[in-house]
Amino acid sequence: MALKTKWLLSKSKSCSCTLVGVYRSLAFCPGVVVIFHGPIGCAHVASTMDLGSGFRVMADGGKENRETIPLVSSHLREKDGIFGGIDRLSDCISYVMDTYHPKCVWIVSSCVAGVIGDDIEQEAEAAEASYGIPVIPMPFAGFLGGEYSDAYYQTTEMMIRRFFRKEKRVKGRVLLLGDQMGPEGQYVREVKRLLSRFGLTVKWQFPGYVPFEEWKDIPSADFSILLGTAGQPGGMMKIAKLLEDTYDVPTLGDVYPVGWEQTKDWIRALADFLHEKERGEEIIREEEARIDHAASSFLPVTEGKKAVIGIGRGPRWYHPQETLARIERLHLTCSGVVFFDNLTEDDKKTLREEIADVGDIPIYDSREGQAVMDACDILLTTNEIYNTKARQLFIPMVPLTGTEGEIAELRAMYRLLCRYGKKGGVAYVTV
Repeated sequence: MALKTKWLLSKSKSCSCTLVGVYRSLAFCPGVVVIFHGPIGCAHVASTMDLGSGFRVMADGGKENRETIPLVSSHLREKDGIFGGIDRLSDCISYVMDTYHPKCVWIVSSCVAGVIGDDIEQEAEAAEASYGIPVIPMPFAGFLGGEYSDAYYQTTEMMIRRFFRKEKRVKGRVLLLGDQMGPEGQYVREVKRLLSRFGLTVKWQFPGYVPFEEWKDIPSADFSILLGTAGQPGGMMKIAKLLEDTYDVPTLGDVYPVGWEQTKDWIRALADFLHEKERGEEIIREEEARIDHAASSFLPVTEGKKAVIGIGRGPRWYHPQETLARIERLHLTCSGVVFFDNLTEDDKKTLREEIADVGDIPIYDSREGQAVMDACDILLTTNEIYNTKARQLFIPMVPLTGTEGEIAELRAMYRLLCRYGKKGGVAYVTV
């Protein structure tokens, strides 16, 4: 029987809208209002993204208790696409000023506004002169002006260049750069916990989560830490370098605590940065002890069970070393690795080399692998398999963060092995 996998689509470039990128970089900054100069559906896309973000935070065990800033649409209609919509934008600005009394307004143009040639820059200049507050135009013209990430980073750079000023740095005050589901997400919660072990506190998470009136004070941070993953686009690193070169705020650099091995690298990098190498090694030992203690409580169920890894993501998205380390930590027996058909030959070559560095582990193609998967106790897979009764655990696209993330992945494997019978289906890692 042919192996049937649920496909995952991956692309080197997304197909996303600049409007949402601008909004997301400002979404939780009290004092700001964002105007979408476009059809009302554009605002619906952004608000739906907020809803999904809130659900993901709650699924990670966080509390989504932040209110978003007002997002207002100029509500361009069909006839405005023929006769022009600048009057609707003017009316919208007046409504925003009278209703919300903002300290700063950002206007973003949609595809429709770009095509019909509405001049939001002139309108923003007139509004700023009339109302005496900053009114910032972002004439991206929706999809025509780039991607979500282009708008996100360019809006962030605009905030820095327009509103930041040099400040005396405050020792121990940390600035987080990036989103990663915000202050209540698993990533940031774990970063804050690890920072606290060095006696550090996070003052701001930028962009998107700092009140407008505090933007000018951000350069008082002692240093910045990037939130993200290795291999991501260099947009936020560019922002970190801008802060370093212009406002003397140094950055920890391009290192991220995702997966346990990278978490150790991150702790060591932070310890080196703070000139506290011994403290860093002490923290690593203590955090490792926490992981070992959690793993030992799972051993009565996991020890001796057979595990198989199914791989359908290339090395750009997945490296098997962390999964193999978890198998060893739980005293599982790795029966083999199955390569799915969507891997390229180059992908397979790189993955074989990475697996060989760990040990002599059998590797099967999809035809040979069906029987191996059916016989295992747990299948750790990058793609959901349709025609198997094996207990499947979906390997996260990005490993969870820090010690808590490592324990969560071990716990998910343990819980799946606790299930009675072999009825197929897939489980996911939750905190």
